[in-house]
Amino acid sequence: MNESNDPIIGIDLGTTNSVVAVVIDGVPEVLTDPEGGQILPSVVGLDPEGKLITGEIARNQLAAFPERTRASVKRHMGSMEKLKLGDQSFTPPEISAMILRRLRDRASDRLGRPVSRAVITVPAFFDENQRQATREAGELAGLKVERIINEPTAATLVYHAGSDRLQHIVVYDFGGGTFDVSVVRMEAGVVEVLSSKGDTQLGGDDFDALLAKHVADGFLTDHDVDLRKDPGTRWRLLRACEQAKCRLSTDASVDIAEEFIAQRDGTALNLKTSVTRNEYEELIAGLIDRTIECVDEALRDAKLRPSDIDDLVLVGGTTRTPRIQERLREEFSLEPSRAVDPDLAVALGAAMQGAMFGGQSVGPVLVDVTGHTLGIEAVVGYGFAGPMLEFSPIIHRNAPLPASHIRSYYKSHAEQTTAAIKVYQGEHSDLSRNRKIGEFNVDVDAGGGDKTRIDVRFDLNLDGILHVTAIQTATGKKQDLRIDNALSQFRDEDRDDAKRRLGEMFDASDEGGGYEPDRDLAAPAVGSAFGTPLSRDESAAADGETLDAAGWRRVDQADGVAAPANPAATATRLLQRAQRLSGNLNEEDAEEIRDLGQRLEAAIAKEDHDEIEAISQELDDVLFYVE
Repeated sequence: MNESNDPIIGIDLGTTNSVVAVVIDGVPEVLTDPEGGQILPSVVGLDPEGKLITGEIARNQLAAFPERTRASVKRHMGSMEKLKLGDQSFTPPEISAMILRRLRDRASDRLGRPVSRAVITVPAFFDENQRQATREAGELAGLKVERIINEPTAATLVYHAGSDRLQHIVVYDFGGGTFDVSVVRMEAGVVEVLSSKGDTQLGGDDFDALLAKHVADGFLTDHDVDLRKDPGTRWRLLRACEQAKCRLSTDASVDIAEEFIAQRDGTALNLKTSVTRNEYEELIAGLIDRTIECVDEALRDAKLRPSDIDDLVLVGGTTRTPRIQERLREEFSLEPSRAVDPDLAVALGAAMQGAMFGGQSVGPVLVDVTGHTLGIEAVVGYGFAGPMLEFSPIIHRNAPLPASHIRSYYKSHAEQTTAAIKVYQGEHSDLSRNRKIGEFNVDVDAGGGDKTRIDVRFDLNLDGILHVTAIQTATGKKQDLRIDNALSQFRDEDRDDAKRRLGEMFDASDEGGGYEPDRDLAAPAVGSAFGTPLSRDESAAADGETLDAAGWRRVDQADGVAAPANPAATATRLLQRAQRLSGNLNEEDAEEIRDLGQRLEAAIAKEDHDEIEAISQELDDVLFYVE
């Protein structure tokens, strides 16, 4: 496979919604579903037959079947707690992988070729474990994650493209589940993040929850029934409040109505109430204040004042809230910029970063920063209760990436033979106020003098992934960090099992791609190469055919009749399945599948549908046995 020719997609893996984009002819474009939808709701579920469903279909069953539907999994990233989905259990990376896999398949269908490389975005304030979990989810989805970048940073890449003048920009990113703010300097084709601040537990979902609480409290007062006790009723309430929240961005008041939402003494009860924008803004005022506090802190870290800011960029659907825009105008005396759809900017920026990573010159150079201070536990003295411990920083928050720092420490006493390296993340000298992200021990020789010194080195790469090394300089004894995070908790055998289980679920799912590549653009096959990059089809336009925004012909599914299956498109999905299994095959099976892939590539190039179908059937049989 000629990896350098493969498209690198950009994915905004959001709490509420997710988006995939790619650079086509030098321009970043969002890849749509068969109906033209740009956004995939970040919801997964199991249908009544136990088959996997995602996106809008899954969200539609959330109220009726919350026990077999899962939303807002992003808030669980970084932990390995098991989340229930019907009678099955999955880790947060596994559920996120279901969403990423659907986006990957969407991109493959739209581009007419297998996609296996991606840049994925995360909140700027995501910690080490959460970033590792996101990378793990991508790998479980069959993606090589080329880069993890911060969401507000990604959004910056699509603004002021081509401008060389010095500008200071604040990116206010308020999504469904997280909030971030970054202060950025742009000059001469370089985007440099000066500071970041955020809250991974604050988003539009919290606005919905406050409005739902307000409505539920009123219903409880009127009818003596708590709508929050029953899971199905609670989700109906939240969905109604979410819709009301969106309408309050344009309307002065809205009605919230749900028929037969509950019953008391055998009598059906209806929900019908009104909420004004003023009432709603009073409910959410405290949450907006929390975001402004983050903005102020980010400005202080960047050593800038509001008057120094040249542009204020809004990212994330929650920024459509009028009161948020009013507060930002008050803070900066600037009109917030929404030149790019706030729901799409992050994915578009990620696509640009992916294209640059692939060697294209499509945007500014990115210099990002770390969102947290990283250090270790250190003894600073002794008291009656024993050693006094404090957080000792090694890499400070907002340090440019990549970062590498060494700090020297000394053994507590000459006879010490083991040094415990406990790694923390946070901003406080009090260890209990920081988050422990891993620990390991390094064996050291006893003795004083030079043997007391231990150098601890932190290396933080462009993805914000940390590597720690501790070495006793006098003896050369060293040990690397074995961090107790999502990646290490997913043992190799667990990862293989997860990939196999997810693959089976997708193969059994009724959901599939709705686009076919134009027949003049041969779908590439698995093997030594996957063909050359595809360009848009100009001949179809010349013949008067209707093309979609990205230059691809839409499959006709009018009048509710599914279009006939295209053998090339079917073969492409089969080849993706082969590619997913390629790393787990013995040499004989791998050779047979590689040969079939090359034959299938030749058949697709010749547009020989009979041969495509015959080879596809043969390949499908082989895959059945090796799986």
